[in-house]
Amino acid sequence: MTTVLSVRRRIAGIARAQPDRTALIGFDAGLAEQVLSWRQFAGQVADAAEGLRAALDRGTRSCAVVPAGNTLPAAIAITAALAAEVPVFPLNPAAPPIERDALLRLLGRRFAHGYLVDAQLRPQRIDLPAGPDLPAGPEPRAGAGAVAYLLATGASTGIPKISARHGPLRYDPVLTPSLVIRQAGWRTAQRQLIAGPLYHAAPFTAFLDAVLDANTVVLQPFFAPQWTVELVRLYAIEWLQLTPAHMREILRLPDLDPAGFASVRAMLHTAARCDPDTKRGWIGLLGPERVYELYGATEGVGVTLVRGEEWLARPGTVGRGFLTQIRILDDTGRPVPPGTAGTVFMRTPRRAGRSGYVGDQAIRTTPDGFATVGDRGRLDFGGYLYLEPRDHDTINVGGEKVDPDEVEAALRDHPAVADAVVVAVPHGTLGSVVGAHVVLRPGASVRKAELAAHCGRRLAGYKIPKHFTFVDHVPRSAAGKVQRWRLAPHHESSATTP
Repeated sequence: MTTVLSVRRRIAGIARAQPDRTALIGFDAGLAEQVLSWRQFAGQVADAAEGLRAALDRGTRSCAVVPAGNTLPAAIAITAALAAEVPVFPLNPAAPPIERDALLRLLGRRFAHGYLVDAQLRPQRIDLPAGPDLPAGPEPRAGAGAVAYLLATGASTGIPKISARHGPLRYDPVLTPSLVIRQAGWRTAQRQLIAGPLYHAAPFTAFLDAVLDANTVVLQPFFAPQWTVELVRLYAIEWLQLTPAHMREILRLPDLDPAGFASVRAMLHTAARCDPDTKRGWIGLLGPERVYELYGATEGVGVTLVRGEEWLARPGTVGRGFLTQIRILDDTGRPVPPGTAGTVFMRTPRRAGRSGYVGDQAIRTTPDGFATVGDRGRLDFGGYLYLEPRDHDTINVGGEKVDPDEVEAALRDHPAVADAVVVAVPHGTLGSVVGAHVVLRPGASVRKAELAAHCGRRLAGYKIPKHFTFVDHVPRSAAGKVQRWRLAPHHESSATTP
């Protein structure tokens, strides 16, 4: 019989058993190393949790809002809220005011007050814009309606959403971390690097699992590829989670030595679709047995998992469902045969783990319990899933469909190109043509005609960009997903022919 523990009891138990072992390693504003033992970490979490409980207005629904940079205070504040069983929302501390206000308005659909926990771990009450259906009374601590944490999602489309994970959070040695994460090379008490920001779903949940499973966590305050490699070597990191954007930047480093990754048991990548060149590069760097890919969603509708060997046998797949059934449906809701693209619906037996949206947004479901977040894909005859671009990303050129990822990968293959994103540009005859925003490598130069010719050697004619705009950077979410909605209006007004 397993013992299920609250966050507070689990952390206190680790601190009693291993008080002097390192829990967290972080860096201050000057990038000086900061180290917390489990005794220190548990003590600060307990103090912060008590301060949060004392500050709460217990008569109304309230949540903790933590500016979640990858710092020790943010990590302590998040853990303290979970220990106090107060719903916690990790906020991007650099979010533009418009985005921040939109997220706070969404929180106001469920909570009357937020408590902003600052770097000194002091909770400061903020009033949230009240929604029309705000329930009266305090936030439920358990049972139906209870929430452990909330996460922002929807960054790739520009439409903010907040997903709420049912709570309270508990430590179960059988289920922490989830079985799919354990299958991806995870081990209890391992040394783990958090390279992505804590306000994004994958790093956030990896951090929670790490704390509850007694890992030593290294928090990288911002991503810099050379620094990531150095942290892996310096702290003998055994497990890390990256995005394809991280992976591409690391592969571009000169003299990248596989020996620096000797300690790594597994690298799991999530979030955006990974181009084949990047995937093969990491399989060559680590070996296929140490490269894992997980496809899922913040909303928790289901997951797939694939290891390097499987991917090499089926290039482009994101794997088979892990304790998850997958169904591909057409626009009328009918199943399509293998090899045919449609909307990806998933169903998992642990429906209690599924999250819901805050506000009046809803996850689309079928009567028999399959759910979708709108992704498109196809299944092969072996049940392996291959993702397709979403309808709002696909570019329609005179009836021909263009996958932006394919064009972007071709552009990035040019030696002068550091990054690229393509969008639809209106055209009077064809409806749309392909336009490209291109980031050049430092000191590099290239003519637009040369880029078009480069693409022409790799792509069909209708896929070749007809407009090029050179930019300083490509807007991406914290997960590395391209935010095309931030570029499209600018491109339509400033596109130039090659």
